[in-house]
Amino acid sequence: MSEEKKIKRDAQWVMARASRSHGLLPVQNVLKKYGDPQDHLKTIHVAGTNGKGSTVNYLKDILMAKGYRVGTFTSPHLEEHYDRIRIDDVWISEEKFNAYVEELANDIEAYDLGMFEIDLIIALRWFEEENVDYAVIECGIGGRLDNTNIIKEPLVSVITTIGYDHMNMLGERLQQIAFEKAGIIKPYCSCAIGFLDPEAEETIRMHAYRMHAKISSPASRYRETGRDTFVYRDQEYRIHGARYQKHNAALALHTAWLLGIDIEDPKVAEAVLGSQWKGRFETISEKPLIILDGAHNEEGIRALCDSIQDLPHPLRIVFSALKDKPGRQMAEMLKEHCDILYITAFSFYRADTLEDLEVSGAFLYEDWKEAIGSAVSYDEGGCTVITGSLYFISEVRKYLLK
Repeated sequence: MSEEKKIKRDAQWVMARASRSHGLLPVQNVLKKYGDPQDHLKTIHVAGTNGKGSTVNYLKDILMAKGYRVGTFTSPHLEEHYDRIRIDDVWISEEKFNAYVEELANDIEAYDLGMFEIDLIIALRWFEEENVDYAVIECGIGGRLDNTNIIKEPLVSVITTIGYDHMNMLGERLQQIAFEKAGIIKPYCSCAIGFLDPEAEETIRMHAYRMHAKISSPASRYRETGRDTFVYRDQEYRIHGARYQKHNAALALHTAWLLGIDIEDPKVAEAVLGSQWKGRFETISEKPLIILDGAHNEEGIRALCDSIQDLPHPLRIVFSALKDKPGRQMAEMLKEHCDILYITAFSFYRADTLEDLEVSGAFLYEDWKEAIGSAVSYDEGGCTVITGSLYFISEVRKYLLK
């Protein structure tokens, strides 16, 4: 009898394991076998509808500027699966990732763990092994039932924004969504909130009150001074990128301040200016001018529409989205703010169809590479913005930068 072929357990094998809906207990049980690494880390836990990745990135850069070693866990990936798990700006290596997967293989099978759970366990174990100074952990979806909510005592719980997204899982009302996000607030811990809708903020403040948690926002010490400048706690900062990033930068600064970081240090202002979260209003070409922005829901599209007012015309937008988003409404919003809208599709099981995304006056392309080619080759200058699903942006970025 021939020997059974050995299963190759690597990132592709992990990515093929769909998300599970079996609560936090499986992850808790596995982490307990490895000494609960999450309990030995100084953790900042970040939830929100939009702005999580950017806020994590600003905070990481601020902490690095002050000499700290910082682990970050984010999703989805943009370049390679390993970029979800980083220390400072270095991804976990393929070899290290695969070694953890092999070690966890029996537990993965026994507890039927999905991709996100596996990645989280690997991140926490690696961060503990490497003795990072801080671990900044981004929620996947929601907060209360998110697998990252195995963190018991975060130094700061951060809630960036609250908007209408993943409503099939989080609820259809803003207060319901806010309640789910507020689930990361732990008893007697600090909580930093962004620039929230009053209804959402009230829900979160009530939850913090029940948890005896100290809640605060940068809003009372924040004012905008220009397109790319703002003042927080009497100190002026400048960002690189979209207008909407000012709020994310201010929230990161506020979180750092809560951690006791000296944010008046000139190194911090330099870090904020130099911080760039790839795929978020990222300029990947100057001539022709091409900008990528992962505005993957209505709130994100609204923020993008505000920022593109400063871009040169004719302004061309290439758009694709996932089928669980209000794609047609998002396309309509974009159509009102650009000269030419190209709607396209991409190969992904959750991607929406051209028929569902179609709006009057837009150009439709089955092949997204052709859509981009048409937009970029337009002979009247201006700018091309490519936006929509982060999965779409990931594919586009690889294609354009290869």
